[in-house]
Amino acid sequence: MRRLLVLFALAPGVLSAQPAHRVLAQFPDGTAVEIYSESTGSSQLSSNGIIGIGPGWGKKDMVNRLVTDRGGNVLFGYNLEASHGASPDTVLIRIDPLYDFYGAHAPTVAAVREFASVKLGEVVTLDILLNPSTGEKIYDVLRPVMREPGSMQVSPSPSREEVSLKEIAVKLNNRVVQAPASWMIGAAVRIDIPGHGAYVVAVHEPHVPPMYAFKAIAHADGKILSWMIDGDYVEIASNSNVLTQAANGVLWVYHDARYRSQDQPNSVRLQTADSVDWLIPKN
Repeated sequence: MRRLLVLFALAPGVLSAQPAHRVLAQFPDGTAVEIYSESTGSSQLSSNGIIGIGPGWGKKDMVNRLVTDRGGNVLFGYNLEASHGASPDTVLIRIDPLYDFYGAHAPTVAAVREFASVKLGEVVTLDILLNPSTGEKIYDVLRPVMREPGSMQVSPSPSREEVSLKEIAVKLNNRVVQAPASWMIGAAVRIDIPGHGAYVVAVHEPHVPPMYAFKAIAHADGKILSWMIDGDYVEIASNSNVLTQAANGVLWVYHDARYRSQDQPNSVRLQTADSVDWLIPKN
């Protein structure tokens, strides 16, 4: 395992990636960072492994990033923050160690790394793995861009039907539960509610072992997503339509009532991924 942060100007043709593997993480002041993984060799990567928004280590909400291979094995993880830099047309990028992400104890950076003035058009690269016998290197690419100010957002920007939860309000048995001001878009999402475990919601029926009993019980009706499971009624109001392609529909829900976050037990946490395999609690 080799962990190294390098800053360099992006030259045309040096880096490439399939557009579907790119993820955009947007922060409240309009700063956004495009994220994808690259390899100098032939390793098959899945840049959309896991990305979520939740509390950092005793800090404000930040983007949580896990890089996985195609088999769902965790390669590396870190927390990401970004904001306007000290000078015009620059971005401050901060990378924090990933402590405990939903039970996945991933390799991470050894210490906080901060870049105060990354210019638009430059990239920060984070080395993840190095194969000494072949010299092949796997690394994440972070490219800052500017967007309109708004809430935190992560989106892989695909064209298929997905769940969109923007600046949500959560009610559990008609009681308001505080949730992060964020915008999550993905084929599957997960919501951890303190004292009530983890809920995984998928657009389509997941192909998972029978022990994970997903039920087609969630209803998307415009900007409202709701379900009743294990004696609790959950209602989520979004500032966007819950489904990106349809006005309403039925979604699949799995509930792990026993799950408890180890590092943020009193905070609602949100997460999105392309597959429910990465969202099912590991403990």
